[in-house]
Amino acid sequence: MKRFGVSLPEELVLEVDRISKELGVTRSAVVAQAVSAFVQMYSQHLREGHTCLGAVLSLVEGVEAIGQIMEQYKDLIANYSHMHIGDRCLSVFVVYGDGKRVGEFLMGLSEKAVRTLFTPLE
Repeated sequence: MKRFGVSLPEELVLEVDRISKELGVTRSAVVAQAVSAFVQMYSQHLREGHTCLGAVLSLVEGVEAIGQIMEQYKDLIANYSHMHIGDRCLSVFVVYGDGKRVGEFLMGLSEKAVRTLFTPLE
């Protein structure tokens, strides 16, 4: 087992602590499970030559927050839809292209969004 430090937003730490308490496991167990799921999802897409097809939902405070990311990765975006939900924006993307670039796109979105979900379709 290897130890290393991780910085998380306070709100996320509170959720990790709540979940670990409810499940009766350590904070480390919750974080390890989350990291494992993340690594499993991304490792498939980062294989050399993998072409990825998937759907992305991203909830943001304003479309301007993700405009630069969209422009940078427009070659991957096969379709895009945007709708207003209260004071937030929900963006729906269909992405197709190099798996590594799709992963980079997802990370860029995740840094700007309240929440981003990816469903690989192929």
